[in-house]
Formats: sequence, structure tokens, C-alpha cells
Amino acid sequence: MIDVERIKDRVDCRDLIERDLGRPKYRNNTHSKYKCPLHNEEKGYSLAVYEDHWHCFGKCGRGGDAISWLQEYHGLSFQEACERLSVGDLPQLDQARRPPQPKVQPVSEPPSAEWQQAARKVAYMAMNILWGQEGKRAWEYLEKQRGLTEATIVDAGLGYIPGEYHEWKTIEGLNVPCGITIPWMTYSGAIWGIKVRRAAGQQRYHQVAGGNIKGSLYMGDAIKPGLPIMITEGEFDALIAQQAAEGRISAVAIGSASNKRINPRWFPKFMTAPSILIRMDDDQAGQGAAEQIAGLSQASQLIQVPQGKDVNDFYLEAGHQAVHGWINDLIGGNGV
Repeated sequence: MIDVERIKDRVDCRDLIERDLGRPKYRNNTHSKYKCPLHNEEKGYSLAVYEDHWHCFGKCGRGGDAISWLQEYHGLSFQEACERLSVGDLPQLDQARRPPQPKVQPVSEPPSAEWQQAARKVAYMAMNILWGQEGKRAWEYLEKQRGLTEATIVDAGLGYIPGEYHEWKTIEGLNVPCGITIPWMTYSGAIWGIKVRRAAGQQRYHQVAGGNIKGSLYMGDAIKPGLPIMITEGEFDALIAQQAAEGRISAVAIGSASNKRINPRWFPKFMTAPSILIRMDDDQAGQGAAEQIAGLSQASQLIQVPQGKDVNDFYLEAGHQAVHGWINDLIGGNGV
């Protein structure tokens, strides 16, 4: 089975696209810029290429990750693109072409104010749709197949963009996948990104291009000083852990095993935590991510769920009280 997340973690989109398009017109430490070949751009340089994604801010508005680039530019299927990358068609293996990496990881910043303004409108529109008739099936999925309560759904700002699982829509100038939206929004009002969970397809999770969740923490700003922290891979796992813990822990997510390098911006959040419980997915990428994150603090502890493949699965199989009791035992509680 092809490990999609591992493929994306290994490929730098800047190097991949430079191989196809040649030297960029402009390149700095974060992105490269080209004339977009997908709409035969003649004036301007609308194609922006970042480490883990690319996006055309011009006429076509297309964007995605390394896999989707091969699909769009070379006309490959999803399976063909994954196979080509998984067998070694990885331009970043040519170390001589890679720019030197900084020894100190810079502190991340949220996306531009213009992008945030548009993304916030997308997120709020999706919330309103989820709460209406068009979002009924998506709401039932969140409640029945994910175990989320109404309060959790509302507090998380989850939303829904209706459409076929393979569709993208242009909303507020952004290229938005259809599906359940998961905004990475902070209490201060900043929005770092929007993840979208599609209803079907080989790649269920996509992002609205232009966000900056790489190295960020989902619900990271909600960490409460003095409480144990649980770090999960998926957003739904963090929401379920937060829901079941009933205020006894702060739960956060990295969003993907490829986001294992947590940015220094979030390190102060770990300083007062008596313990940091780490639960990634049971695969090679998840194990690697868990081991790297565990190195951030001596208070870190790798944990397993008593049953199921992850926290969300455990909750659905065993119920609220079982997960609450498990968390209580992990943090040394006295009863549930």
C-alpha cells in the first residue's frame, strides 16, 4: 500500500516544480514564483510554490500538493502520481540542488491579512451551511460516525461546503475543496488554515491553498497552563480527547505526520505541562512523528489506546466514559 503522507513528507514542491519549469523567476526561503503553465500565463508570475503546496493566484486558481502537481501538469491519475513519486522520482534526493537549510527553525507567522480575511469568510459560510438543511448529512456524520457533540462541533467552528467529493469551488477568490471544513482558527482571531475532509476518494484530506499550518498546532492557543497536554495526529482525535477529558487536559493535533516539526512559536505552551501525552497513527509515518515530537520535552510520553486504531476509534467502540476513564488514568486522576 502506498503511504501517501510519507510521499508528501519527502517531496519539496519547490524542487519538484523547478525540475519541470526550470529556474523560478523569484525564490526566497519560503516560496518560488513562475508564470503559470496551467493557464498559459503571459503577464505576471502567479504560480507560487511553497515547500508542501503550490497555488496559482491568477486566472486558473488551481493548487495542491506534489501529487496533484503531477496530476495537473503531467495528466497522471492519483495512483500513477503516487507510484511515480514512491519509486524514487523525488527531485529532492539531488542534494546539490537543494538550498542550504537554516540551523534554527524560524518562528512561523500566520498567512497574510488578505488571505485570512477571505478564509474567515469561507469558514463562516461553511459553518452556516453545516447548521442548515444542506449540511444535515454532514452534521449526522460528525455526530454518529465521529461521536462529536453539538457543543464540540460548534466550538470547533466545523463547517461544510456542499458538492461532489472530487469538486473544488472558488469562494472569496480561494480554491476550496468540497467537504467538511476544519478551520485552524485561534481565539485571537487569526486563521492559519482550513483543512477539508472529503466524503470519499483516496486522499480524504485537502487544504485550502495559501494557509500556513505546517508546524502549527490545531487548538494550540487553547492550551491551558498547568494542564497535561495530549498531542494527536488528526483533528478529530483531538476534538474527541478534549470532549471526553471534560477539562482535565488540553488536546491538540498536528494535522498530519508530515507536520512533525512543531514550530518554536508553540514551545512556550509546553513549559508548564506536567505531562505531554503523544498519540499518533499506527503506521511508519506516525511512529516517526511521535518519536520526533517526544524529543521536545522530558515530560513527553508515547501512549497507546486500549482498543481501536486511534482515539476517535476508541471513543466510538467503547464510549465516552471509557475514554474519560482512560485519560483520567493517564494523568493520574482519582476516579472519573
